[in-house]
Amino acid sequence: HPETALAQLNLERSGEYCDYATKPLTGYSLPKGWYLIVATTSNARFLKLQQLASLSTHFPIIACSIEEHVMYSSAEYWEAGVRVWQVEHHGEDGPIHLNTSGTLPAEFEAMSKDIIAQQNTEGGAAAGVDYYFDIPLNAAKAIIGFKHDEEVPGIDYAHFELLIKSSSANKGKPWWRFWG
Repeated sequence: HPETALAQLNLERSGEYCDYATKPLTGYSLPKGWYLIVATTSNARFLKLQQLASLSTHFPIIACSIEEHVMYSSAEYWEAGVRVWQVEHHGEDGPIHLNTSGTLPAEFEAMSKDIIAQQNTEGGAAAGVDYYFDIPLNAAKAIIGFKHDEEVPGIDYAHFELLIKSSSANKGKPWWRFWG
């Protein structure tokens, strides 16, 4: 699936490798069979609803967005052009904020109960810590086996492939057009 996804996104492999999350756009084949695309900004165009719906007609998609400086995290699962579930945490709305929709993964209830209990032990909404931030990301991890801030066995964090805009994506565009 990686080649289909990259073609759909007008991206291609550069043949160059780097450390995880050190370049704007990288890719890696995960041990569980998923292909991970890491963007260092959360406004990547492939996180747009229309793009996710289109990509998911070819294969299931898990999309995560993380903004640690405002304690925002989200994860969503797409299949057959439809968002199946979404989990979103806005830390700016307090440490116990959580929005969910759709049919959540089977592991979600038990996993979120543990995090909620941990938050309550620390003082709930008045705590100086925000454990809810991990709930969306752990939902994705349960399926793909990856979380951005954890070491996962079988992943070479120094061997993420740099992804670049496809050379065929530039054909036919005027030289003065600087945007996507």
